[in-house]
Amino acid sequence: MTKLAIMASYPFCLYGYDIAVLRASGSIVADLGLSKNQMAVYAAGLSNGGYALGALVAGGAANWLCGRRYFLGCGGGLYVVGAVLVAFTDDWVASMCGRALSSFGVGMGLLVGPIFIAETAPSTTRGYHGAIPQVLMMAGAASAYVLESALLWAPSHIAWRVSLGITALPTALFVYYALFRLTAADDTPCWQFMFGKLASAERQMELCGATGTEPYTRREQLERVAGFPMFAIVNSSHVEAFPRRIPGCWAQLKERGRPHLRDMFATSALLVAQEATCEERRTLVHFVPTLLIRNGGLTSRLASSIAGLMLAVIKLLTTLASMEAASWSMAGRKELLLVSIGVAGCALGSLSGTTFADAHGRLDGGTTFALCCLELVVLEAGIAFGLGPIPWMYGPEVFPLAVRAPSLALCLTLKFAVAMLVDMTLPLLYPTSTEGVWVRFLVACGVTVVSFLVSCRVVRKTTCRVLMDEPE
Repeated sequence: MTKLAIMASYPFCLYGYDIAVLRASGSIVADLGLSKNQMAVYAAGLSNGGYALGALVAGGAANWLCGRRYFLGCGGGLYVVGAVLVAFTDDWVASMCGRALSSFGVGMGLLVGPIFIAETAPSTTRGYHGAIPQVLMMAGAASAYVLESALLWAPSHIAWRVSLGITALPTALFVYYALFRLTAADDTPCWQFMFGKLASAERQMELCGATGTEPYTRREQLERVAGFPMFAIVNSSHVEAFPRRIPGCWAQLKERGRPHLRDMFATSALLVAQEATCEERRTLVHFVPTLLIRNGGLTSRLASSIAGLMLAVIKLLTTLASMEAASWSMAGRKELLLVSIGVAGCALGSLSGTTFADAHGRLDGGTTFALCCLELVVLEAGIAFGLGPIPWMYGPEVFPLAVRAPSLALCLTLKFAVAMLVDMTLPLLYPTSTEGVWVRFLVACGVTVVSFLVSCRVVRKTTCRVLMDEPE
């Protein structure tokens, strides 16, 4: 099961890597001759727009007969094509097309990956395996910072191309594994149940560690919730009469009542809060090198490299902590989430105060740097064990089977729409990385406070859910 979870989480590694690489946009601007507005479209509009569009397309088609794994492989293939195009083209239009293709492929994986893990992992280990996407996301970001440091002395017009193109190699191996090494029998048990492949589904659940009555419970609930006549095909491994896809998944969203809308609102709120904390971590990534340049007399590239290595170490440590904390999620996702949001909110509030004092000359550069590093560690640790992994697994656990993919797709679309709005607006309001930093942290702190209240009122417990329940 761990091998399948790592495979399904690979798009998150690409997501974290891309976010970290695109922060060093100065080389791209100089090499391609982009204006500030064009760079905002390149780094924010195409990336977040591609993520959202990829999630929407996969959400509408994830119930097709080809299976969940097919969309993981196809998304990886699009990423490979886009990465190669970005790495070798000198035309900014072609580079933008490549960036859009890469983002579209990652967006498909960001939707299908959590569903694949949630539908495959047994309820007793879903918390642990559900944290793997967050772990790989942090590992991807850390590897981007390390690679940037390794390419410090390379010409800038080569460094950014290598950074954006080198991921095509491991992604090509991922595509080969997902499309040609895995078979339909390795797809999620829920998908196999939907299309009558009962023998393969039950065998897959046994291989993934489902024990006791869970296979039978899933099967009974699928009969009740999805309305498929499983009783008629108990002894058949495949039934040709089943449709090639489950029709009307988008139309069924209109028929869901207030409980489902509540779950969609809760999932969207958690994902937006997660995105807000990610935005502020990126703000800090730009602010720390500024402190090093101002107080240490370092060059821009060297300061950025040192800050990147420092952030890589912090992310790797918090990644290991999140893997350890994942086993706690069986004690209650909601409780862990509330603690995580509280810690992240306190860290963001403290960062706002520190940067406000620095902007008004009340702290010297060394004190500001030390406090920012300490607060960054607290922020990363708070996100790693709760607000990072739990929003990705909450939606697949509470959404009914027939509308699971489109519901999560709409929630992810809202998340990336907010990210695109923020990424394209802030550079216009604050042209340099030191302007308005404390305001950004204060706004992010307010978002975490709102998400804390939403979590208290709307988020419900999902411990040991078997993924087929109707909303209460």
